[in-house]
Parts: sequence; structure tokens; C-alpha cells
Amino acid sequence: MNIPTWSKSEANRWADFIELYCLHVDDHVVSVDDVLDLFSDNEIEVSGRGTKEHSSQYDTLVSHIEDYFKLMKYRFDTYSEYYPFELEDNKSIFFQQHITEKTLHYIFLLLCSSISFMDQQSRYKITHIFEEYCCPLMKTMMPPHAKTELFGTAKMNNIFEGKLRKRIEQLASLLGAQTTKTFDQDRKYNDIPGGDGGLDIVSFISLDDAPHKPIAFGQCTCSYDEWRKKQDTISYNYWHKRIAPLVPFLEYMYVPFFCRYASGQFENSSDIHTCLIDRGRILKILEIGGLFHRNDKIDIETPIMDNLENFLAI
Repeated sequence: MNIPTWSKSEANRWADFIELYCLHVDDHVVSVDDVLDLFSDNEIEVSGRGTKEHSSQYDTLVSHIEDYFKLMKYRFDTYSEYYPFELEDNKSIFFQQHITEKTLHYIFLLLCSSISFMDQQSRYKITHIFEEYCCPLMKTMMPPHAKTELFGTAKMNNIFEGKLRKRIEQLASLLGAQTTKTFDQDRKYNDIPGGDGGLDIVSFISLDDAPHKPIAFGQCTCSYDEWRKKQDTISYNYWHKRIAPLVPFLEYMYVPFFCRYASGQFENSSDIHTCLIDRGRILKILEIGGLFHRNDKIDIETPIMDNLENFLAI
């Protein structure tokens, strides 16, 4: 398995990597020493063994790996019903090969978080599945009379259709509003056959035919590298230039990975300016929303485990 070149400070990303590696290896067990062996050839100059510099590099790498295992211990302690792994003495992780519906959700989210290992076709497929997966999550958090729909081009979309310009016009109409002159005069929308314009999920309550309806926008991404900037694509400042009038609305950012320290608090909180729904919150919404029994849940009981290596270049 090729070792990524991510910064070792991206602790959640590396914890995901170790979990993924645990699914991949034959005995489904990974220890701190296994990860150290996996990393050391790339991280430590072999020719410098025995020197002070080599010892310092080694200690730093061990410290990082121990941090990753602390994160996995937090995941196990906090989401034990969903977590498909167990930890032994905080020094090794092993896969519980008895799959339940709840642990399958975790594996699915781990897979969605691993698009950097996928070929382009698999990446396209899994990101669209994740959008569909998030729609019932959004519906759970909205008032019971709200209508929640996919705005993009995912297969579950059954309200918005046509090219992007037409779909934005449809959205404006549903909100009792109009497209702006700036939008109408922007010819680039004439050349965009698909895409979502930065909006994946829309939820609104149609109280009457007047504008200023209560609404919420959602964006979904599986990318560790892009989620921060993608928050801007569902902002009021971004959309009021296309549709008017708009009231300030809730902005939800859905990601399949964790964005937390081992304490449970969000890491890099200054980067967050939407309601961030990370893996931890997704698992909580699944639980409180009873999505295991709802008719609109996403069926992820496709043979994920059987196709894991087909999705990932490992």
C-alpha cells in the first residue's frame, strides 16, 4: 500500500488510513509497531541510524502514531456500536469481522473519506452516493413540514431537472423569488449542462406563495482538501447574487470524516463557518433520527466489503 505524503499533523486523516489499512491486511490487525514500520522507511534516514538526529526523528514519528491511536480510542469509546474495530491496550487495532448495520455505516463513511486512493470513476460514483446519503440526514434536522431535496445531478433528484440555469430558476420559483439580473446576464450558465452550482441539498418550508421562505442549504464533500473552501458555495453572499429576495439561511456542510481532537472538540475551529456535520455528527443523526427504519434511508447494504479493493487502489 503506497504511503500518502500528507502532513503528519493531519491526525484524523492518518487515523482513517490506519483503519483502512486494518481492513486491507490479511489478519485485520494493525499495531503501533506495524504503522511505525510502514512509515519509517519514508520518514527516517536509514543511513543516520544511531545518531541523535535519527533518534529525534524516530521519537517524533512514534509520538504522531500514538496520537492517531488516541483518536481511534476516542472513536471506539464514543461510537462503540458503530465502530467496526477494537483496540487492545491502545497499541493495536483489529477489525471485528461481524458486520452489523451500524458498523456498515461506519465502513461506508470511511470509504467515502478515502477518495484520494480511488480512480476517477470510483471517486465519481462514491461522491454521488454520499450526496444521496446526506439527504435523509438533512431531512432529519429540518422541521417535519420542510421539503428536502437534492439540487444537483444525483440519481435521487426528482424535482430539479435540466441544465444548471434551469435548475436555479426552478429553485428561485419554489422559494417565491426570482433570479437576479446579474444571474440572467451571466452567459456562463448557458454552457453548464450539469453541476450543482455549489449547492447539493436544499430544504424549505412553502408556507405560501410569497418570498422570504424559511430555507436551509447543504453542501457535501468527501475531500479532506476541499471542504473548507466549499463552505463558501452555500453562503448567503454567494446565492443572493443569483436569487432574490433571500433571507439569511442555515448552511450545512456534510463530510464523511472526523474533524475532532481526541477530546471530542472540533479541530481548527476558526476554519468552520457553517454547521459542520462530520462523521461523528452523522452517526449521531442516524441514531436520533431512527434512519435505520425510515423508508427514505439510503441503502448501503451493497457489497461494500466485497468491492473495497475495487474502489481503492491498494
